[in-house]
Amino acid sequence: MSRWVRVHFKGQQVFAEANDAGAPLDQGGGKVTVVYRLGGKAYTTFVSKLAVMEGHPIEEGPAAAVSSSSGGARGGKKPGRTDSDIFGGGPADLVDPDAYHLWADGACSGNPGPAGAGTVLLDGAQRTEWSTWLGQGTNNIAELVGILQGIQALPRPVTRKVVVHTDSKYCIGVLAQGWKAKANGELIAEIRQALVGLPRVVWHWVRGHEGVALNERCDELARQAISRRASRTEQLR
Repeated sequence: MSRWVRVHFKGQQVFAEANDAGAPLDQGGGKVTVVYRLGGKAYTTFVSKLAVMEGHPIEEGPAAAVSSSSGGARGGKKPGRTDSDIFGGGPADLVDPDAYHLWADGACSGNPGPAGAGTVLLDGAQRTEWSTWLGQGTNNIAELVGILQGIQALPRPVTRKVVVHTDSKYCIGVLAQGWKAKANGELIAEIRQALVGLPRVVWHWVRGHEGVALNERCDELARQAISRRASRTEQLR
C-alpha cells in the first residue's frame, strides 16, 4: 500500500503519492506520481505543477505502476515533444482553485462533416458540461464553439481569472497569438468580443487524445452530440 494526498492538478482534483509528512513524494528530479483515482493508472508530473488541498487526510491505496512520464499522457514521450504550453500565465495558474477552468474540444466526422462541441466549465465545486450538436461543420469550427459556449456562460461581470484548456493550437493561435484567420472570421470575432472585459485569460494547450481526463471528457461530449444529433447541458456538483 502507498500513501496518497489530494492535490490540484490542471484544474482537477487528483491524488499524489505522499511521504510520511503528507507532502508529495519526490521520486527524483522533482517528479511525483499522480493518479486520477486510487487504484487507477499512474502518471508522473513535476511537483511544481501540484497544489496540495488543505484539510484532507492522507489516504492509503494500492501502489501504482507508472504508465507514463508525462503527467497525464499515455505512452512514452518522444524526443522533442512537449506535453503542454501555457500562454499568459504559468504552472501555478493551472491549479488555481479560485480561477474558472474552461475545458473545450470539438469533433467532426469528416472535415467538413457532422460536428459537435464539448465543454466543461469548473467554478469551484460547480461543474457544467455542454454537448452541442452543430450540424455540418469543420473541426476548427467545433473547437472554437467549444470555447465560445464556455466563455459566454461565465457570470458577468467576470472578476476572476479564466484558464482555457484546449488541444487546439489553431484556437490559441487565432485568439491569443495574433494569427491571421483565413476562415471562420465571424466566429472568431464573436469569441474575441466575448473575451473583452475579462480581467485575465490564461491559455493552456494540452496534447489531445493522450489520457488527460477533462480533455478526454470534452471529446466524449462532442462525439455524443454527433451520435445523438442533439445538444444538452448538465450541471454537476
